[in-house]
Amino acid sequence: MPTQYESLLATFEKNLTKQRELFLSTVENLAKAICLRDAYTGRHSQRVARFAFHLGQQLRLSREDLAVIGYGAPLHDLGKIGVADAILRKPGPLTPEEFDVMKTHTTVGAKIVELVPDLRPAVAIVRWHHERWDGHGYPDGLAGEDIPLAARIVAVAEGFDAMVIDTPYRKGMPVEEAFAELEKQQGRQYDPNVIAAFLRSRERVVETMESFKAS
Repeated sequence: MPTQYESLLATFEKNLTKQRELFLSTVENLAKAICLRDAYTGRHSQRVARFAFHLGQQLRLSREDLAVIGYGAPLHDLGKIGVADAILRKPGPLTPEEFDVMKTHTTVGAKIVELVPDLRPAVAIVRWHHERWDGHGYPDGLAGEDIPLAARIVAVAEGFDAMVIDTPYRKGMPVEEAFAELEKQQGRQYDPNVIAAFLRSRERVVETMESFKAS
């Protein structure tokens, strides 16, 4: 017969399992909401999440930091559920005014994520993944290491995916050309160390791309 301590421990572990299942269900449902709102954005978010996680491993992040990327990267474009279809699904380049609206997905998404206490560590990814190393990004104009590392990682993963994937108005560039463009942007748009790690991961990145094509 289990002791009182053993019974309490079993109950505690059971509650932790339920909390974990609830947390994962929340992330999954939010990710589904992105896909339902716009299929392209949904698939983009899935690929970016995979690239970012590989990149985090290459950078030898702690398990805790990898976990934040694991649930935060799939939600980086969550705020796009609040962008009008005429802009989100526009089959052509955005006007400056439309782009200003599109940029609000960073702050809108951050506000949504903040509503879920367990997701709050991912706010940095959602809000700041469009900041630039040189300080010319948005929404807050952060620069260099003032940008949280997780956001810098997702920025590189997203930048690569945006370059290589076809859109309704632009054909994606060849993979090697995209890698070369990322290298040009070291110390300008992107963190030099993160770019270096991404370039070291070329083979794994290409394998990931192929797996998505096959699915």
